[in-house]
Amino acid sequence: MSRSLYISAGGHAFLFAWLLLGDLFDAPPPEMQIADVTVISEEEFAALSAPPSSETEVLEPTPAPEPEPQPAPEPEPEPEPAPVPEPEPEPAPQPEPLPAPTPEPDPLPLPPSPAPVPQVLAPESSRRPQPRPAPRVADEPIAPPDPEAVTSEDTQTAADPDAESPDVAEETQESTAPPETTTEIVTEAEEPSGQPLAPSSSMRPRGRPEQVASNPEPAPETPAQQPPASEPETDSAPANDPVADALAAAIAEELSGGGGAPDAPSGPPLTSGEREGLRIAVQACWIVDVGSQAADVKVTVGFDLDREGRVAGNVTMIGAEGGSGAAVDTAFGAARRAILRCQGDGYQLPPEKYDQWKRVEITFNPEDMRLR
Repeated sequence: MSRSLYISAGGHAFLFAWLLLGDLFDAPPPEMQIADVTVISEEEFAALSAPPSSETEVLEPTPAPEPEPQPAPEPEPEPEPAPVPEPEPEPAPQPEPLPAPTPEPDPLPLPPSPAPVPQVLAPESSRRPQPRPAPRVADEPIAPPDPEAVTSEDTQTAADPDAESPDVAEETQESTAPPETTTEIVTEAEEPSGQPLAPSSSMRPRGRPEQVASNPEPAPETPAQQPPASEPETDSAPANDPVADALAAAIAEELSGGGGAPDAPSGPPLTSGEREGLRIAVQACWIVDVGSQAADVKVTVGFDLDREGRVAGNVTMIGAEGGSGAAVDTAFGAARRAILRCQGDGYQLPPEKYDQWKRVEITFNPEDMRLR
């Protein structure tokens, strides 16, 4: 059974292989040979097939070739004339030799440079000149009198001893001058230091003292009616002098630490733009809680500034309006934080107007903040 199966399978395999690969073993067909055939006519075929003739052909002599004519010789070209030699150029004139340069004189030695002058820098700001201490206070300061003059309330000049005088004996006049006065009370704490400071204004030149009593010409007819030239300085100051009382009260007040009204700030006032710039700078850091009771409080604070524009000391509350105690404290704290937080390196204020802005008072009103 298995053998017949193998034979059948082998036969089928051989059949399929022969069907698929049978063309590979066939021999290629032979190439077709093609012969060239020329078609000729009958006359040409008869001439080719006829036998050769036996007659000998007589060869005629070949004529000698005629000599070719020689071309005429070309005429020889005429010789070119010899070139005329060009005249030699005239030699260029030799330049005259330059004169020898004059030797430069030796440079003079430079003078020694002057020593640099030290530059004296003026102080950024000058203090107000302190008045000279004097025992009296008056509206106008008076310079110290001549040591030889006698102190008196009236000013007069000494009489000339060489002047002609009548026979009537007169009292000798002595030169008197008013005592030295000042416009302010100078305490020990305000003594001027030795540092030179630039004065803010120059003093008015001292005028000539008025001549209270002149030397009238004597009248021989009425010698007894001539008034004395000067009153003798016998009367002392009254016991209740108002000037002395005011001076004593002012000195006592200064020594006790109490101060009167502060001096008015000197210098030009702040412009509206400078005041507005300070207000805007502080308002930039002012935070108001709209929903709290502190938003209804108007608080006024005051503080001092140094010359750099920074807060010096503490920020104090001057007054408050509206709200309870806790609301006032909250509003004051917000105002104080705004001032200290926005100062930075100092508020930008003109240094020449320091007397105007060294003390600042600001009213923090949620509706309208005002600056004084």
